[in-house]
Amino acid sequence: MLTLRLMDEAQTALLYEQHMRRDFPPSELKGLSAILTMQQKGVYDVIGAYMDEEMVAYALVYRQQSGGLLLLDYLAVVPHLRCQGIGKALMAQLRGYYASAYEAMMIECERPKAAPDEQEARSRIRFYEAAGALLTSVRIWLFDVEYSILVFPCGEAIPQRSDWAEQMLSLYRQMLPGELYARNVRLIRK
Repeated sequence: MLTLRLMDEAQTALLYEQHMRRDFPPSELKGLSAILTMQQKGVYDVIGAYMDEEMVAYALVYRQQSGGLLLLDYLAVVPHLRCQGIGKALMAQLRGYYASAYEAMMIECERPKAAPDEQEARSRIRFYEAAGALLTSVRIWLFDVEYSILVFPCGEAIPQRSDWAEQMLSLYRQMLPGELYARNVRLIRK
């Protein structure tokens, strides 16, 4: 069974250098200073998932200041343990971890048709769907990357809402300074 532990700033910096730089392409990776700033403000959780004392996976989660939603910013399993069910177990643990205060977690996945590796992008979406997330019709252009948006329930069922696009934009408005948001976030309308 996984044990979740919040990381402090020093642990976050180590995680960033040793894992995140390897696990995510530069186009998807926030700068460490941005992550630490949000962590210091108390709106960003950096969570290690451990088996015994070994970190086997991690997740970085932005907590909306009002509105009951989360944004799963990053999730990865250490390379030598991938495809063993750890990622799915981590998603289940995150559901329980946040269930008392949040209704759903928004997830960005690179849109397959716009991704450099279409099969990998499809695989990520299938992973989140198998864990219980729902692929929405919402698409976002964020820092020159096109994302499809999924919704993962923190409770038993996905909340029935028709405003997922507005909710996602609201998360980004809270997360990013005004000019950065204005230049780099765009809802893609069909």
